[in-house]
Amino acid sequence: MIKKMSLTVAALAVLTGCGSVEAGGEPEAGASATPGTATVDKKLQMESVLADCMKQKGFKYVAYVPPEEKLTAAEIKRDNGDYQELRKNREKYGFGVFAEFIYPGEVGISKKVAQADKDPNTKITGDLSTAQYTSYKKARDTCFALAAKEVLGKSITKRTDLFQQFSQAKKLIVAREVDGDQQLVGLASTMADCLRGKGYTVTETAPRDISMAVQDSIHDMASRIGAKQQGIEFDPGSGEIIMPELTAAQAKPYFQKEIKAALDDLECGKAFYPVYNPKDLKINNTLLAEYALR
Repeated sequence: MIKKMSLTVAALAVLTGCGSVEAGGEPEAGASATPGTATVDKKLQMESVLADCMKQKGFKYVAYVPPEEKLTAAEIKRDNGDYQELRKNREKYGFGVFAEFIYPGEVGISKKVAQADKDPNTKITGDLSTAQYTSYKKARDTCFALAAKEVLGKSITKRTDLFQQFSQAKKLIVAREVDGDQQLVGLASTMADCLRGKGYTVTETAPRDISMAVQDSIHDMASRIGAKQQGIEFDPGSGEIIMPELTAAQAKPYFQKEIKAALDDLECGKAFYPVYNPKDLKINNTLLAEYALR
């Protein structure tokens, strides 16, 4: 089985608390990385419409919204850019890529899979034959589109369309409010020079690009291994992560490189992240509420 994951989906997993979310500031002053009550209410409405629609089509579906993850004061500080909390996180998990294999179920895709196992619909679909699942998925896509239209006013044909719309909306806002912020532009340029001085290749220096430059290189490292294992081609510009299958021992040398890269990135971005992350987090939370994603 090919383990591909769209970068849109991967990024969303991180942004909604399924990965190594990073950002500083005091908890009472900073934004929370959790979506908030309005988002949960919309999600409940979506699930209710989805369940009713599936029932009408002859399929079993349980309306389910996972419990909201409560963040500690330290995590909120980290998620708003605090250097010390970011360092603690990166010293253990790096960017949360190869940490998948060292700390399974704690970060990234493996954590999202662990959470999915608690969803009663996971067992329902797991008991279906291939033919049954094909019909089920088609009905679910239709019903999800109906729910998105009724609750959110969004026109889609399948769930991944909502991720794509979220991603496009965020790009537009980031281009205006983040990449257009002259303070951040200056901080990003300084960070880029620092990374180049440490031997990292940096071609784009817009704030959003510089925030992901080193992390994307680790994604590429993982994808090249995954592509080689599966005998497929990997295009670094495709917007996909191809996760490999590794034991903890096999992953360890790559993980050590990731830890070093994450700490180098943090040191170079020491002045950048406390300004960048709260802005990015605020935009993200606004869009999470609009699109009822968590």
